[in-house]
Amino acid sequence: MNALLTLAGEGPAAETVTPGVLGFIAIASIGVALYFLMKSMRERLDGIQVERDDTGDARADSDSAEAADEGSDSAADTTGTASPSS
Repeated sequence: MNALLTLAGEGPAAETVTPGVLGFIAIASIGVALYFLMKSMRERLDGIQVERDDTGDARADSDSAEAADEGSDSAADTTGTASPSS
């Protein structure tokens, strides 16, 4: 048992161990896969059709309506007390 531990402790020196060709191939393949995934995502996003109004903002009406509702509630309550809900 001690002989196996002794042999296991003797390995190549830390400065001689490098990632080598296999490490390069792994990182390069991740880069190539990332390139094609990004290209595919861009094509899919370009294909999405969104309805736009005259101003070019697709959500302008709904956002402004929500902001007006929130603004009227906070503007009506300037005393710091809660107003009764209707």
